[in-house]
Amino acid sequence: MKYRPSNGTEGAIFQERFCDRCAHDDYNLETGEGTPCDILMRTMLHDIDDPAYPEEWQEMPGEDPKCTAFLSRDDGPVQSKCPNTIDLFDGGEKA
Repeated sequence: MKYRPSNGTEGAIFQERFCDRCAHDDYNLETGEGTPCDILMRTMLHDIDDPAYPEEWQEMPGEDPKCTAFLSRDDGPVQSKCPNTIDLFDGGEKA
């Protein structure tokens, strides 16, 4: 089931737990550099019933809400390479 925080405090806690530590969001508010997370932006722009509201924010009965797309910055960079692209740094073989 899609999740939407019930108030600003709950939203801030969720964002601190996931968004602020996620490799998908490297936007720096102070410098204006980086790329903001599309998922976070869509939660701010759309109602939960809107088809554009992200499916990634989920709440299951008996569990804490989570973002299914979360990738900790500590786990390494977001991988976006096409699996059919030759890797120039790994011997030139297809992935």
